[in-house]
Amino acid sequence: LAQRLLKNYVKSIICTSKLQQLMDLLEVPDSFDGAVEMAQDLICASGILSSAMVAKNTSAYEGFIDSIMNVLEQFYALGQSYVCDAGIPELLEKLSLPDTMIWAVEIAVDWF
Repeated sequence: LAQRLLKNYVKSIICTSKLQQLMDLLEVPDSFDGAVEMAQDLICASGILSSAMVAKNTSAYEGFIDSIMNVLEQFYALGQSYVCDAGIPELLEKLSLPDTMIWAVEIAVDWF
């Protein structure tokens, strides 16, 4: 019961907040506005991807991919040996990324 109440509370915060408020709450840089907007739309629409939602969120998807590609570029600068031997927390620190960007680092590691 407590978990369901917490999920409903968090969802209500996400769905009633303006984009900049969410970005401030998540402590992500402005360059990730597309990814945050996409996540907000997906959560508030119960995860149903209609063609209208996909069309509306084209720039959000591009922002999501751009975020991952930026991390990948930094990985190439660090080198394969370093990236493959480092843990996610170490990579976040090395790239000076907030903990909220763990998703981008994890995906980039998988793609690397």
